[in-house]
Amino acid sequence: MSFLRTLHILCFLFCVGCNLQSNAQDTAHNTVDTNIIDSVHADSSQTTFDVKPTRYQLQKEEFTFVLYLISSELYDDALYTLNRLNTDSIANPNMQDSVNYYIGWIKYFKQDFHGAIASFSAVESSSIVIASSFYNSICYIQIDSLAKARHVLQNLDVSSDAKLDNLKILQLRGISLLERDFTSYDSLSLLSVERSFVTESEMNEMTNYADLMRSYKRKSPWIAGLLSAIVPGLGKFYAGYRGTPFGAMYMTIPLGAIAAESLIIAGVASLQFIALGALFGVFYVGNVWGSVLSVYAKEQEFYEELDHNIEFDLHTPVRRAFR
Repeated sequence: MSFLRTLHILCFLFCVGCNLQSNAQDTAHNTVDTNIIDSVHADSSQTTFDVKPTRYQLQKEEFTFVLYLISSELYDDALYTLNRLNTDSIANPNMQDSVNYYIGWIKYFKQDFHGAIASFSAVESSSIVIASSFYNSICYIQIDSLAKARHVLQNLDVSSDAKLDNLKILQLRGISLLERDFTSYDSLSLLSVERSFVTESEMNEMTNYADLMRSYKRKSPWIAGLLSAIVPGLGKFYAGYRGTPFGAMYMTIPLGAIAAESLIIAGVASLQFIALGALFGVFYVGNVWGSVLSVYAKEQEFYEELDHNIEFDLHTPVRRAFR
């Protein structure tokens, strides 16, 4: 019995020794694996630290982000990023020109035409200077600097590109119409142009605008005043207005009838007639004078509407050519 107990004890001690040895080996293996992982992380961290992106690469990534903002129509964010990028000294001249171009482009769409002109004028790269010049001319047109717009276009050589040459001729034709310079417009109309989807419809519209301007004849302000003196409001109808003449008629004629009635009843020296007669006189003279001025007002409205249409038809093909 003591022999069996002794044998059991020896077996138990043998098993315990084996387990201890196995645990020691596992611990050693885990320690080695941990050291390997730490070493890999350390090497990776060291590699990332060593390969630092250059300043140009950072600026290029930021400019790519700007293009994404513009494509997403986040113009305020794009302009903020471009201005921040522009304050940094950009070593690459092409990127500097691109930054100036897009700053001008966004300001143009935000209708900050003076700021757009400053940015477009700073572009020097031949690859985008043509687009900048066309946008510059449009901005000058919007601020009524037609001579500067013409100067920008005349100094632009696009004779090698038929599409852009048509666009240049279209812009110059539009400027001539805005200046009412039909001699210059006729000389530009003699230039042969090829059909182009960029400018074809707007070219036809310019011809229509020129015909409308030439055929427009201003009504006589003297006749307008005389007609309103005979029948209040008739002069404004002659000038081209259709609603306001009746308003003047409904105000002036009843007032004249009341003044005439007071003249018959109270007499010429009565305070009632004097007050009503003076009031009628003010409305009557104002109606006549307003009819005279309505001739000039109608002419101004006619040309303002045409000018607006011309400017719109000058914007559209530039945007179509340089998307």
